[in-house]
Amino acid sequence: MADRELRRMHRAELIEIIYALKQSEDQLKAQNAALTAQLQDRQLRLESAGSIAQAALELNNVFAAAQAAADDYLHSVQASLADTNATAANTLSQARSEAKRILEQAQADADSLKAQAQQECDAMTAAAAQKHTQTEADCKAMVERAEQEVQQRWQAFDHKANELLDQYRSTDGLPSEET
Repeated sequence: MADRELRRMHRAELIEIIYALKQSEDQLKAQNAALTAQLQDRQLRLESAGSIAQAALELNNVFAAAQAAADDYLHSVQASLADTNATAANTLSQARSEAKRILEQAQADADSLKAQAQQECDAMTAAAAQKHTQTEADCKAMVERAEQEVQQRWQAFDHKANELLDQYRSTDGLPSEET
């Protein structure tokens, strides 16, 4: 596939491709093992048939032609096996490099999200600290206003109480406090 097509695919699709390639690789390995077993079996048969073939070769050249055909077949199987192994190795290499690229991209995305979340958290913390400072300043101002108001009321009360006492003293003929 072209690099552009691979880059446009989602992670799930790429993982499916990697999984399919892995299955294909496993299947090719199994096929390779089966062909290797068949080849070994045939080699044993050919070795035992080789001595008979030599005796028969003296009688007839038919076995020489059969041996040539068997050799051609053997070379064909070995070439096919080499091609299959090369294709499997290439596919596996591509899948590994793509998986590495996907992991690197995922790590970069995660780092970016983490940095963004940290910035948002820092901004919220700064805003909360500013609100806390403002609230403390507002509370202090309210306490000061309340104290001033209490003082003013106390002075007003004291003034009124003194006036009442002065009136009471002047009406009853009581001695004043000065004496």
